[in-house]
Amino acid sequence: MSSTVDLLDSALYVDGNPYEIWRAMREIGPVHHQVAATGSEFWAVVGHEASHRVLTEWKTFTSTRGTTLREDDNSAPYPGAGKMPVLADPPRHTELRRAVARLFTPRAVEKLAALAQQVAGSLLSDLRRRGGGDFVTDVAAKFPLAVQAELLGIPPEDIALISDATSRALDAAEDEAVGGHHDVMMYYLNALGTRRDGPGKDLLGALLSARAGGLPLTDEEIVLTCDNIVVAASQTARHSASGSLLALLERPAVWAALRNGQISIDSAIEELLRWTAPVTHVMRTAVTDTELAGTQIHAGDALAVWTASANRDRTVFKDPDDLVLDRHPNPHLTLGAGMHFCLGAALVRVMLRALLENLISADTSLALTNPAGWNSTWVVNGLNSLPVTVTPT
Repeated sequence: MSSTVDLLDSALYVDGNPYEIWRAMREIGPVHHQVAATGSEFWAVVGHEASHRVLTEWKTFTSTRGTTLREDDNSAPYPGAGKMPVLADPPRHTELRRAVARLFTPRAVEKLAALAQQVAGSLLSDLRRRGGGDFVTDVAAKFPLAVQAELLGIPPEDIALISDATSRALDAAEDEAVGGHHDVMMYYLNALGTRRDGPGKDLLGALLSARAGGLPLTDEEIVLTCDNIVVAASQTARHSASGSLLALLERPAVWAALRNGQISIDSAIEELLRWTAPVTHVMRTAVTDTELAGTQIHAGDALAVWTASANRDRTVFKDPDDLVLDRHPNPHLTLGAGMHFCLGAALVRVMLRALLENLISADTSLALTNPAGWNSTWVVNGLNSLPVTVTPT
């Protein structure tokens, strides 16, 4: 069915995701035809069951035509298709993912857990000494790359540069997004020349040592995969962290229950991931005619899975608009599903745990000083600012 709401209208996202609009759409049906004012035409998938199917059935819904909606023509060939994990289907996806999988094994992630605790403690201590500040810029934006810099092959002096580039890479404005991705790729392309003789054990080293189909990866595949991994590694944890704190500060009773040990950290992390859903939508393209939730989809049609909407589907989640930290089960789609399930999911959880545990253990109280500032984009659900005061308790 067709929908008159333009989901690519940035005005809908001024105060975060338009949950009421998505709720109204879900009540009509899980799949809606959209033609945005910019000319972008696609199927909006807003229900959980239909979203899960699109994300998991790669033989029907391909990633090679892009994973983010364009402002105009979603059918145009996508640069990098088949050359980076997020834009590849098997068997190439399997080969590219295998090339970096060892960096994210449980053992590798466990080694970063202590560092995550240390970095979280240090950043929060700095915030406490100043009596407060902007949690986004002072903590959430710095935290992910500070923990993962060595893994990603980024020296301390370059962290701010990469953080800025990855943030721009997920901008709704295509020129900003292209520029951000370009800067990340050029950074790793420039590093290639000095690393070929001694690959090392970081992201670039893993890709330089990898073989796919018996052959080394091309320079293009290496820098595209670096871009894929680094942008996701930097931004998912950033927006989950800041969105989680906002949700807790707005609900003192829920926050108190977590701080008092009435709710497990593991359960809270899953609910906060469901709630924040940083990746607002994920695009796929139909490779064959099919039916989705009673709607006829044709080969070549673009589909956008609105992850944040699927996470509020009342047919799957009881009281979906309530933050229930001990929710179980919690089959949220924040980290994806199927073969494209987030490679760094365990690391995201480790970092959120470190932040929450340090916030809980600190003898301080945080409070909002001004309204949070949202990034007003249909690409990423996140905060640009979260002003807080920090006082001793």
